[in-house]
Amino acid sequence: MGQIIAKRLIMLVFVAFGVTLIIFFLSHIIPGDPARMLVGQRANEETLQQVRHQLGLDQPVWVQYFIYIKGLFAGNLGMSIRTQQPVAHDLFAFFPATIELALLAFIVAILVGIPLGILSAVKKDTGWDHGARVFSIAGVSTPVFWSGLVMILIFYGYLGWFPSTGRLDMNIPPPTKITGLYLFDSFVTGNWPAFKNSVWHIIIPAITLSYAQLAIITRQVRASMLEVLGQEYIRTALANGISGPFLLLRYALRNALIPTVTVVGLSFGSLLGGAVVTETIFGWPGMGKYVVDSITYLDFPAIMGFTLIISIGYALINLFVDLTYYFLDPQIKQ
Repeated sequence: MGQIIAKRLIMLVFVAFGVTLIIFFLSHIIPGDPARMLVGQRANEETLQQVRHQLGLDQPVWVQYFIYIKGLFAGNLGMSIRTQQPVAHDLFAFFPATIELALLAFIVAILVGIPLGILSAVKKDTGWDHGARVFSIAGVSTPVFWSGLVMILIFYGYLGWFPSTGRLDMNIPPPTKITGLYLFDSFVTGNWPAFKNSVWHIIIPAITLSYAQLAIITRQVRASMLEVLGQEYIRTALANGISGPFLLLRYALRNALIPTVTVVGLSFGSLLGGAVVTETIFGWPGMGKYVVDSITYLDFPAIMGFTLIISIGYALINLFVDLTYYFLDPQIKQ
């Protein structure tokens, strides 16, 4: 196990380096002038050159890159051109909103995807199975922005059941900050108006974000269950009179979930990255919306900081999944 961790950590260093290299040079190929965006179109050339010098944009690209790498070793992700705040400070401020949305979407994907996959496998070639497969295919193929717009149109525009944007209504003050997760903070502090309002605001974005991963988990669980149900030991158990829920939970599901662990684990990383579109559609004040606003402003330090954090987070999740798989599958230990 120690070798697995060491290899993954070494790989993590190369992943971080590769991400910084690619994103940094791509950001300098994109047409546009961040200094011009900052000072405005009417600024004179002298002011423009002064701002470029302050931002270090008058240096050669390779010099700018090594300055950026040097800052990373000191824990400095750079200064946001748009907010004039350290990028690390901005990301830390917006992180709770993103992690709250991703966690709830992850829970929805698991609680719905796994039972739906089991039902689809057990009821193979029935109406339940066909319905689950259509639902899964639609989830994988439907763009997130389209799902979000449809959800807003139905549940906000037509039915008026849920709000369309934000984490709270304007007249509801945020709960006392403990973690920055509104649901947790309002629940712990007993702020029930904020808790109820937070629940109402997060339901549609969480369902929208979870749909694609829910569909993937459903398909994976169904395929794994069908494979396991066809194994010899399952037929032997049936011949010995073992059937029903006990057979499914004790024998089939336990082994079917081993290959599903990878999909389930990596889905959380996908939810963090996929939050960009969802947060933009629903006006959710998280890292995804922050980076979209930064893109429109050509705020390269913020874009690179977000991309680096998400990449490292995804690599760490991958490491956790590998370790979990190691403990669950006896064949890997051997």
